[in-house]
This record gives sequence, C-alpha cells and structure tokens, in this order.
Amino acid sequence: MYGLTIEDWLLFPLYLYVVFFIFKKIRIRYAHNPILFKYFTWAFYTKIIFILIYTLLVCYVIFGDSVSLFFEQGKHFLELSTGNNGNIGLLFTNGGKQIDELADNGYKGYLAIESNYLVVKICAVLCFFTFSKYLIINLICGFIAFLGSWQLFKFFYSLYPQLSKPIAIACMGIPSVLFWSSGISKDTICIASIGFLTKSLYDIVIEKRHILLNTFIALLALYLTYTIKSYIVLSYLPFFFIFLIFKTINQTSNVLVKVAFKIFIPILVFVSVYYIASNSEDMFTEYSSEKILESVAHTQDAFNSQAAKTDGSFFTLGDFGGGVGDLVRLAPIAIGTTFFRPFLWESRNLIMVLSALEGLLLLLFTLNLFISKRGFFVFVKQFFTNSLVFYCFSFSVVFAVFVGISTFNFGSLARYKMPCIPFYFMSILITFYKTNPNSRLFR
Repeated sequence: MYGLTIEDWLLFPLYLYVVFFIFKKIRIRYAHNPILFKYFTWAFYTKIIFILIYTLLVCYVIFGDSVSLFFEQGKHFLELSTGNNGNIGLLFTNGGKQIDELADNGYKGYLAIESNYLVVKICAVLCFFTFSKYLIINLICGFIAFLGSWQLFKFFYSLYPQLSKPIAIACMGIPSVLFWSSGISKDTICIASIGFLTKSLYDIVIEKRHILLNTFIALLALYLTYTIKSYIVLSYLPFFFIFLIFKTINQTSNVLVKVAFKIFIPILVFVSVYYIASNSEDMFTEYSSEKILESVAHTQDAFNSQAAKTDGSFFTLGDFGGGVGDLVRLAPIAIGTTFFRPFLWESRNLIMVLSALEGLLLLLFTLNLFISKRGFFVFVKQFFTNSLVFYCFSFSVVFAVFVGISTFNFGSLARYKMPCIPFYFMSILITFYKTNPNSRLFR
C-alpha cells in the first residue's frame, strides 16, 4: 500500500549523486582543518548508512507515522493541490477542521493539529521534487538533519576544540539520534532545527558573522521547532540566552555592565523556571496531543490500561494530575527514565535492546564521573562557574522532565528525548575533562 517501490531504488543513485555533490562543495571549506574535514566526512557516510537502515526498517518492520501518516498524506495533499481543479493554497493553510476533512480515511483527527499538518506540507513539497518516492524524501530529510547536527558540532567544537572526538560522538554519533533523524518526521525536523538555531544565534550574538543569513536561519528554525514541538523552545531558549549573556559579559571590560548582568541573570533564571512550572500543564497537554487531543492526566489511565495488555513497551511513573506538586514529585524519576531507560530487562525487541544499551552506557559514564575522586564537587563547581555546563545540563534536565512525565511508551521515548541527549552528554563530558584531562577518551 505504501513505502518503497522499484522506482525508489532506480532514482536513489541520481539523488545521492546530487547530495554527494553538495556534500563535497561544503567539505571544501574544511580542507585547511584536518579535524573538521575528517569528522564531516565520517559523519556524512555514517548518516547515509542510517538513512538506508531507517527506511528499510520503517517500511518493513516498524512502520509508524513517517511512512503511514506524513508520507501518505503528503502525497495526498500534493495531488489535491496540483491535480485537476487543484488548490495550491492548501499548502499555505494551517491545520484545522477544514484541512482534517480532506485527509484520507483513517487519518481523521490528525491534521486538525498544525504540528502534524506542517510536516505533511513539507512532505508534499518534497514529493513534488522527488516524484513522491519515500526513500528519496528520507535521503533529503536525513541529509538536512546531518547538516543540523554538524552545526551543533561546530558550535561545541569552537568552544572546546581539544574535545573534538567526544564532541563528534555526542553530536553526530549517538545511534538512536542518528536513526530517528533519518527520515521525514517531526523528530528529524526538530533535531535539524535545534542545531541550526544554536549555531546561527551564537554567530549573531557572539561572532557577529553573516547577520542577515543567520537571522533568517534562526527564525526559520525557531518557527519550525515551535510549531511542531513548542516545549523544546520553551525549555531551551531561556538557558541558551543565559549562556549567550555570560559570553557577552566575558567579552566586555565594563565593570558596571558585568555587575548589572550578574544581578539580572538570577532574576531571569527565577522567572524562567517559574514560567515553565506555571505553564507545565498546558505544555504537557500539547505534548501528549501527538497521540490524541487529551492532557497527560487524562491519557495516563488509557496508557496504563493498555500496558497491562501489551508486551511491556508501555510504562508509567505514577499518577500525574497536572499540578506543580506532581511535577516536583515525579521529576527525579522522569529524569532517570528519559536518560537511562529502557533498562535491558524492559526491552522487548532488538531496537529496544539497542536503546537500552545506549542508556546503560550513558548511565555508566555518568556514574563514573560522580563516583570518581572529586567528580561530584567538580561538577557542582562547573555548573555554577561554567556557563556552557550550566546551559547544557539545565536544558537537558528540564527537557527530560517534560519527556519523562508525558511519555508512556519506550518506542516514543527513544524519539522524543533526542534533542536533549547531546547536551546532557556535553555537560558530563566537559566535567569529566576537568577531572581527568589525560583520559583516553580525549586522545
């Protein structure tokens, strides 16, 4: 009914050649830097492999929204827009009841949500340029996600060039992030956007470079991320702005400006945390709408009931009523769940096993830091004195609370937590470097 055809494989070499041509044009810029040249090349070829793996698994094993919702409805709305008596305006309309009525049978309700319809519109445009071939669309989306991850790598590398190898792993080598950002989906768009947003804002505020181009990139990335998953923006921007403010303070020699900023920043942190906590119920409600248009408090009973009838892919952290008290109570469990689960004994298939192994390695890396001599104290010091550690760890933890509390399925968890994993890894990595600079990890 949907997925791959023989035409996909016949056209794939042609489109791959075009992508490879763009890749080589970009890589030329790094010819003077062997490190950037090496990691850009390595990450590109790795991404192409994961795009093929993702496409095959989604079409023949996993299935899911990428092919059954976004790709199928993308083709459908392209036909509605460009066919006989077509209405091209559909591609410039927000999702809603009218759009939802035009969806194919079986998908009613999904396109009433703009976050879903935006991805459908993007897929419809890509269908026009790819003859509606799913493999080619995944190639383009995966390549854009690779470029977004590369921007994130360049951002961290500019701050810690001596940590190039582990930074490359954190930004472009985590298997779950590579896999789930290799096709047309919300997750792919968001992981690409967060990379472009980070680098473009840093270049605007700190580097003062290509202001107009980076402003356009930042606004586009911000629009896409906020429309698809607004909680990413709400949990990310406050801490990133604090980081940018600290960087600006360090670049100024005016004592009065430094003092003013140091007074302003604690106030900004307090207001940001208070705003996030006060609006947590609305944010959770929006997040769970990717399943159904219900709040977490209402959907939880349905998921708990379903968990009893399934093979264990569903889980619960406890009752969540949507209040701040429940948020505080469940936050530690939610954080651990997001970063380290599923555990090996909770895995029910190969993909879950691989996700569990990844979580186990992250847990061991974290424990290795905190139980090492001075590790915990160095981390606390870095958190309060190193703006990059503060920003990365704070964002990843706040984001982990959102994801852990509002996700009830290990398969969804692996996708939803992607944006925060590189940042959590970086916060632990920098601290580990401060305690153990001669480790083999940094050679």
